[in-house]
Amino acid sequence: MNHGLKKAAPLLMGAVLLTACAGLNPPQQAATDPAYQARLDQFTAHRCNDRTAGALQGAGIAADSVTELYYTEILDTTNDRVSRYIAWMRLAGQPGQLVVENDGMTCRAIQIYTRFGAEVDGVSSY
Repeated sequence: MNHGLKKAAPLLMGAVLLTACAGLNPPQQAATDPAYQARLDQFTAHRCNDRTAGALQGAGIAADSVTELYYTEILDTTNDRVSRYIAWMRLAGQPGQLVVENDGMTCRAIQIYTRFGAEVDGVSSY
């Protein structure tokens, strides 16, 4: 293989991976239906409820299907600031949990997924 091509190969691979990831859509950020945030506010008055509500609505999950909600925090060990808030929800008639990860500074919804047997169409499960 050409020496210049050997050096360029990792850069090209990185460009391909970034291009592939560019097509991913983040969760919806704000709920347009106030019923979503109102439902979450019944469980906890957390500052990220509006963005979590947007992720729920964007995923097509009915607001009244949420039966439990609590948040955990992920701390940045270099400065003890919250780097992420994790919203854990139970859904009516479902085992497991629905999870929305939010940015610790802006509450921007980063990702939504299910755990431990919960299933939602169009939402990844881990």
